[in-house]
Amino acid sequence: MARLLAGLLLAAALSPPAAAGELRGRVELALPGLSLADVGPIVVYLEGGAPAPAQEAPPAEIRQQNARFSPPFLAVARGRGVSMPNDDAIYHNVFSFSAPNEFDLGLYPGGESRTVTFEHAGVVRIFCSIHEAMNGTLFVAPTPWFAVVDEAGRYAIPRVPAGRFRLRTWAEKLPPTERDVTLSGPTTTLDLRIDGGDGVN
Repeated sequence: MARLLAGLLLAAALSPPAAAGELRGRVELALPGLSLADVGPIVVYLEGGAPAPAQEAPPAEIRQQNARFSPPFLAVARGRGVSMPNDDAIYHNVFSFSAPNEFDLGLYPGGESRTVTFEHAGVVRIFCSIHEAMNGTLFVAPTPWFAVVDEAGRYAIPRVPAGRFRLRTWAEKLPPTERDVTLSGPTTTLDLRIDGGDGVN
């Protein structure tokens, strides 16, 4: 019996990981008088399934240009760094009070850059202590499986391992929504219709 159990454990350890596929589709708003452009960025992301791989990607980037953040919105996976270069000829001080991702980079001049790593999922509002008009938003996804919906409502999340997941959406001007999804092939298509209720249709 012990040998059989050991053999089964060895076979499981040596079995190849589930093949990665892509989840794609379109997001439609079923809210009278509102378009995708009206509600701002929408993020589609997955939770659950196999453990997420360690992040090897270089830092993402939000630049400070003409006393503005560029881009004003950025989505990243939890654990990824975000560099914040100062391209202006003046000092900036980027900070956030968004717990538990709060930070303060201190004053630094044009030509310098500082990096923040976000270890917690959630929304992060960023500001400059010198320039009141400077503000931006980051969405930190809990896994690397996320996508920002484009202007036509399309999204695509690549390299997702096969399995069952909880699909969630986030938008600043919409309530969060969720549903279950199973990925079992190279491409899974799932169109989402957000109606402002308790879920996604």
